[in-house]
Amino acid sequence: MLSIDGRKVDVLGEVNNRWVTLTRNCKDVTVLSPDMVVYRQAQSLIQAYSPPSSQSARIASAWASGPWLLIEVEFDALLPAVVTLKAAGGEFTIVPNAIWSGYTQPWVAAPFIRDYLSRQAPDMPIDLVKCFTPQSKSFQ
Repeated sequence: MLSIDGRKVDVLGEVNNRWVTLTRNCKDVTVLSPDMVVYRQAQSLIQAYSPPSSQSARIASAWASGPWLLIEVEFDALLPAVVTLKAAGGEFTIVPNAIWSGYTQPWVAAPFIRDYLSRQAPDMPIDLVKCFTPQSKSFQ
């Protein structure tokens, strides 16, 4: 962490984020949209995960690769989160040890969250992790 004029700057995070953006391969990663069934399934699962607070889940971005999903969500009363889901037997389930919840300031959000999720779910496709780019204002 570097301090410039009293403002903390995550130099390594900025460099990592730019490097990943330049080198990632997103051809096998799909950005999901609200009109897709899998998007709606993911939202329903997240809303039912820890009610009543989770019922306000709003998807900020959703990414898929094979049987894996990364869903960025915001809530009314909970901290923002990135939730990992995996399909098995045709049904998605939330991977409970691979949920990021909270803010990352002063660190740059994308590399911080990517690193955490890749350690928590090492079988997740690396391209999915690298292509995940937070969209919510919570992680800007």
